[in-house]
Amino acid sequence: MSAVLAELPFANDHEQSVLGALMVDNDALVKVQDWLSVEDFYRADHRLIYTAILALAEARRPFDALTVG
Repeated sequence: MSAVLAELPFANDHEQSVLGALMVDNDALVKVQDWLSVEDFYRADHRLIYTAILALAEARRPFDALTVG
């Protein structure tokens, strides 16, 4: 079996859209945080970004491209 077929299907652009939307509208996190977990992201860098968003939200700090970076 080829390496491409062995990978789980995922939508990179969808993951990026979710993360981008959260950084644009911080209030959107309350709508997804109960069912969206870090493990739901396929890419490791997306898992790190979502972890940073959750940590900043827990500290009651804004999370945008600058603060997450």
